Amino acid sequence: MNGDPGSAADRENVHRWNAGRDSEAFAALVRRYDPALRRVAAAVLGSAARRDPGLLEDALQEGYRRMLDALRGYRAESEPFVFLAGVVRRACLDTLRKETRARGRTERAAVLGAAGGTEGTGRDPAGDAERAILADRVLAALDRLGDPDRSLVYLRDAEGASVAELADAFRMPEGTVKSRLARARTRLRGILAEEGVEP
Repeated sequence: MNGDPGSAADRENVHRWNAGRDSEAFAALVRRYDPALRRVAAAVLGSAARRDPGLLEDALQEGYRRMLDALRGYRAESEPFVFLAGVVRRACLDTLRKETRARGRTERAAVLGAAGGTEGTGRDPAGDAERAILADRVLAALDRLGDPDRSLVYLRDAEGASVAELADAFRMPEGTVKSRLARARTRLRGILAEEGVEP
């Protein structure tokens, strides 16, 4: 997300929302980031999102509701996406805690990036199946990391957030973010190796 030409417009929309509760400015932020925030939610919710697809929608709606007030705390020290992802992440964790109290978790994994489906792309079905299986196994391994490590790895490696942005969003020193990322990646590789998946 770094260097994104839309970032200036995004910051302006945040300003418009905070200054005058401009609903169109808020809607523009949601439209722009919804696909990426759905991927963040899927990563944070892990296997629970596959078991109950409605859980992801509930968590996102809660995240968007929280953004209405949370945007007052945005200081433009990170990309708007990283700030918004932090709000969604916390909403997902709260939703997940409620869901796991209601029923036990299962081992089914959500597919990373499922929001951008592949219907009609002409891909080989066997290849798609192999990729889906691999994605299931990678996400199941990611799910075992727990949070915040799972979110840090996903936002850094899948969404391209910078270490500085993560430090700001997670309220950690940059050195802590780097060390947690290093440990989490090492653990993730170990989990994948145990599962016979080439890292």
